[in-house]
Amino acid sequence: MTVSAAPPPIGLSVLIRTLNEADRLARTLQAVQPLGAEIVIIDADSKDDTVAIARSFGAIVINNPWPGFGPQRRFGEDKCSHDFIFSLDADEVLTDAIVAEIRGVFLRGAPPRLMIVRKAVVFPHHDKPPPWPFCHEQILIYDRRIARTGLNPNWDQLEISAADKPVRLKNPLWHFSLRNLNHAVSKALFVGQLAADTQRPRLRLGLALRLPFEFPIAFLKYYFLRRYFLAGLDGFVYGMVGAFSRFIRIALMAEKRPQEGK
Repeated sequence: MTVSAAPPPIGLSVLIRTLNEADRLARTLQAVQPLGAEIVIIDADSKDDTVAIARSFGAIVINNPWPGFGPQRRFGEDKCSHDFIFSLDADEVLTDAIVAEIRGVFLRGAPPRLMIVRKAVVFPHHDKPPPWPFCHEQILIYDRRIARTGLNPNWDQLEISAADKPVRLKNPLWHFSLRNLNHAVSKALFVGQLAADTQRPRLRLGLALRLPFEFPIAFLKYYFLRRYFLAGLDGFVYGMVGAFSRFIRIALMAEKRPQEGK
């Protein structure tokens, strides 16, 4: 595998958590190369070629059995050489535009300590986002001296200790979140069960009242507000899967309540 010549470095560590990402990690790391940042991979005992691919791109690879989303990123933050961290997933690809924008911010000096990155959704079997794509927004570039990931295993929310106003980067990255329909359904079940196992218990009556409305409301949100309709049939299918994911999370949480009572 050929790795392009490294550009002049910047004071940024790209932190990626992996678990069996051999089928898509190379695309992510190839796009990271022009950034000129340190790459730190925290791998949770992958059984495929994830580690070999990461090392072929010059990444620092550290093994850590999976403790949950928040704890794994928190662990990785301590392994980075730089205080500025770019938390990237193995299914996220940087475009030339966002690479140039980030490099410009760091090369000018005194970068903002909190930066919001927009993530444009790319549907399975597509090579780019649809026109006018929906973008999630999240603080993904941050100074660990004022922002650290919390230890909740269900998500990786930042705990920020300063009053800095986050700066939004103009250009989005591309988010290839789902491999195919089977992966989408499996992921929905995994996330739903994780929520049932780790979130604070809710009243079963409240969960039961949400169940009839969770699916249709979520579908309308995905299909229209998030503009999935712009992706044609695939947008409809994955809007339905997104709504199913919301529904099954509530259903699994409700299922757990009587078991706890026993």
